Amino acid sequence: MVFKVSLILLALTSTLVSAYPASSQYASHIEARAVKDEYDYIIVGGGTAGLTVGDRLTADGKYTVLVIENGVLDNSTAILTGGAGGGMNAARMYTINSSPQSGLNNRVISVGIGRVVGGSSAVNGMVVQRGTAEEYNLWGDLSGGQPTSWNWKGLLPSFRRAMHLTVPSENLQRLMNVTYDLSVWGQDPDTKVYATYSESGSGQQKFFYDAYKSYPGVHVPKDNGNGENGLSFFLVSMDPTASSRSYARTGHWDPVANRPNYELVTGQRVNKINFDSSITATGVTFVPVSGSGAATTVRARKEVILAAGTVHTPQVLELSGIGGADLLKKANIPVLVDLPGVGSNFHDHTYLPFYGIRFTKNPTYPTIQVPRAGNIQSANLGVFLGLPVVAPDAFERIASNFEAQDPAAYLPADTHPTIIEGYRQQQKLLGKAMRSKGTTFFNTMINGIGGAPQNLRPVSRGTIHINPSNPQGEPIVDYRALSNPIDLDVFVEFIKFFRRFHSYGTLAQYQAQETAPGANVQTDAQIATWLRGQLNPSVYHPVGTAAKMPREWGGVVSEDLLVWGTKKLSVIDGSIMPVIVGATTQQTVYAIAEKAAEIIKARQ
Repeated sequence: MVFKVSLILLALTSTLVSAYPASSQYASHIEARAVKDEYDYIIVGGGTAGLTVGDRLTADGKYTVLVIENGVLDNSTAILTGGAGGGMNAARMYTINSSPQSGLNNRVISVGIGRVVGGSSAVNGMVVQRGTAEEYNLWGDLSGGQPTSWNWKGLLPSFRRAMHLTVPSENLQRLMNVTYDLSVWGQDPDTKVYATYSESGSGQQKFFYDAYKSYPGVHVPKDNGNGENGLSFFLVSMDPTASSRSYARTGHWDPVANRPNYELVTGQRVNKINFDSSITATGVTFVPVSGSGAATTVRARKEVILAAGTVHTPQVLELSGIGGADLLKKANIPVLVDLPGVGSNFHDHTYLPFYGIRFTKNPTYPTIQVPRAGNIQSANLGVFLGLPVVAPDAFERIASNFEAQDPAAYLPADTHPTIIEGYRQQQKLLGKAMRSKGTTFFNTMINGIGGAPQNLRPVSRGTIHINPSNPQGEPIVDYRALSNPIDLDVFVEFIKFFRRFHSYGTLAQYQAQETAPGANVQTDAQIATWLRGQLNPSVYHPVGTAAKMPREWGGVVSEDLLVWGTKKLSVIDGSIMPVIVGATTQQTVYAIAEKAAEIIKARQ
């Protein structure tokens, strides 16, 4: 049996049911002509982060908030009950392709991000995972010595606030050995974004769970969210009562849309943040996405909040005169703040769409079947491993080679010195991470034999910038995939790990036969050549283009999320992650937004 899995569609099964009950009239969903002249806060982007912060800022009725969203307010059944990735279609996604990737045989990659109220939380695989404590502590280590709460301890309250836990059923606990830790989760009644255990499990899953559990170095944490990695069941973003997708719109807009101080305008594109002479943000100007209609300017009394996402946040900044001076001059945009880090440090998880293998002797799987609860089923089991576990004979060599690199060697030739310094600081920390079991590099979901391995800790860095010849068009997205050779070295080790695993212990008797890359692909060079034709540099988890780091390290925002060199302008989305976490990014973006809301409120 050859196992092939797409990480875009992680659902085991998905069956349509009745849609989430939602009012057809939204008192605060307004047309552009109804936008007021002034609000306390203007949020650019009505996605995962933007709606979360909008909800929190308007909860006590003190402040008025306008959210400006490029996409539409979509109530379709496909989003709510279509399962993992069920909301993906052209009407709800941006149509953006990357520049040709020289490291991937010049392939062009589709850039998958949501263009709908709720953002990518409306179209993603619904997977809810959390990185390890080490990974969030690394963010704190990149604070430049400034006091920081951007670490595991400081973020844990935000994680608890971000999602409402539904505990696993007794059946799932008993049949699949699922455990959980309430101390790292929240059940706040004011949080209506739900994290639920997918009630599914099979004998085949249990068979491979036991096989991974017996593999040397594989730890089994009590909970996927307790800051440890290893072999674990994780959750999905599903409303347990309605058995439907739980996402930013259903959690942070639908229940509160009738607040008179919370307004949403859709189908609009912000093309400029406005400033006064002291570089204090005073408001924004936006235009209809359709291209027909006049521009609208609206003022912000307290703050402009950027939540346009990793792809579009740097574009909005650059259109507003904040970015690398050389680029802005090429685009004929007046330079307000020379901030070269805008649009740099771009990275995502890299994955292999399939690794093909079959057993020549069929195993007897346990007779286990978890009774289904609800109609949406999604992936719920994975293994998350550090490099010393996956590559015990190679991790030290890889780490040493990485640390020995000139930090500028594999960045773009014209990279600004501050960005090089920021990468130097990352290099020190990532070298240590390569030697630690507690920082995740390898991941695969477990549904059966084989898998679709991901590198959750790539060291190549790309860019997202405006197109100087068409600044108002979609930005130029360049993953620069495999530009640092360490990433290819790591993935070669992943293939070798899969080969060892499928012939280890009790699995050896079933005589695994690899079908992709296959028996004719054996040397490291052969594996690397094969991988260049197969790897995808994105699992739709883009981060890093407005990194929370010191300005002298190529950072874009400070510890309090204000854009360097400006006043009253903040960024609150996944673009602030200086280094990606070893997990899907949905839960982390919610936590960033929760923490951002507290930071913003504390300023008043």
